Amino acid sequence: MIFRRLGLMFAVGIFVAISTAGILLAGCGGDASDQPGSQAIIESARGFLDACGESELDEVRSFFTQDYLEANGVPDPINKEDLLAAMGTLASYQFDPVTDVSVQGSRAIVTVSLDIADKGEKTETMILKPENGTWKIESFTAMDWSSKPPVTQPSGDVEAEEAIRDFVIACIDGETGYIFTHLSSDYKKKHHLEKAWTTAEFSGIFGTARSYNFNPQEIDLSGNRAGVDVSIEFGTRGNLESETARVEVVREGKWLIDIFPFFIY
Repeated sequence: MIFRRLGLMFAVGIFVAISTAGILLAGCGGDASDQPGSQAIIESARGFLDACGESELDEVRSFFTQDYLEANGVPDPINKEDLLAAMGTLASYQFDPVTDVSVQGSRAIVTVSLDIADKGEKTETMILKPENGTWKIESFTAMDWSSKPPVTQPSGDVEAEEAIRDFVIACIDGETGYIFTHLSSDYKKKHHLEKAWTTAEFSGIFGTARSYNFNPQEIDLSGNRAGVDVSIEFGTRGNLESETARVEVVREGKWLIDIFPFFIY
C-alpha cells in the first residue's frame, strides 16, 4: 500500500526554528549548539513517523535498534497487517522540535501527538539512542508488537477473500496492470475496457485511498459468486473520508472482480 507523502503539521514558527537551527532542547539543558546531533534526532523522529504513515515497511524496521527488534519480536519482514495490528493507521502526527524534544544523557525523548484512524488523537513518547552513528528508536509507546493480526478462520471461500483483498490493495497502490487482469470479462465488456488505465487515468477514476477494511466472516457465497461490504478511506492525512460499498467477485477459473462501485466513470 503506497501512502502519499504530505506536508507535516508544524506551525510556521517551528519551520523557522528548524531552518535557523534555533532548537532548544530540554533536559541536560542548553541550545542546539550544546547538543551535537540534535537536528539528526528530529530528522530521525520525522523519518520514522513518515515511514509509519506511508507504510514503508522496510524503512519502519530500519529505524529500530537491534535490542528493540529482539526484545519486541518485531517481524522480519514487517507486513501491512503487522503494522496495522501494532499501531493502527497513522493519519497524521505533530511535535514541536522546540518544546517536545529533550536530550537526557545518551538518550533523546520525543513527545508526539498522533492521529490514529478510528482511534483518534493521543500523545505518545519516543525514545531514541545512537546506534552505528544513527539515532534509532529504542522505545515507542504507540506500538505494541504483541498485538497480532487477526487469524481468519476458514469461513466462506478463502480464495475469494484473498482476491478481494489483493485487488483493493492493488487499487490503493495504483497497480493498474494487476487491476486490469483481475477484472471479470463481463466487467470489462460493460465498461468498454480493452487495456489497463494509465496512472493519470486511474487517479481520476479511483482517487487517493489510504486504507481499507472488510470482515471475511461476512463474505456471502452463492455458486460461482461471492460478495462482501468493503470500507475504504479516501483523502489525505487529517482529511479522511470512509466509503462503504458492496464488492463482488465471480469465478472464471480464478476469482475476478465483477462489481466494484468505488470506480467513478
